[in-house]
Amino acid sequence: MPLPASSGQILYVLDVAQKLHEMENGRLRLDPVAYKLFARRLKQALAGCSPRDLPANVSQAPALREALADRYFVEHGHFMNEQAAADIAWATIDRVQDRLRG
Repeated sequence: MPLPASSGQILYVLDVAQKLHEMENGRLRLDPVAYKLFARRLKQALAGCSPRDLPANVSQAPALREALADRYFVEHGHFMNEQAAADIAWATIDRVQDRLRG
């Protein structure tokens, strides 16, 4: 069951992602210690929610996209689109081999 959009956890994730984004864009002073702390907090806060828990427009935030992609890689062992690309490549190879045999 998705968390409500007004959930404290979702609001916290959004706030931390916004701070990281502002540091990356120069709107906030880039403090390496604070940046690392916010990145760690974002990773920890995302641990309890799935991508479908987040509002649709939130995935536009670069910090959130990167954190979700990192988590996907750790959980699945490949990047989000990497497996799909590999499946397409193997399907193409199979079709070519079928044509060569027939």
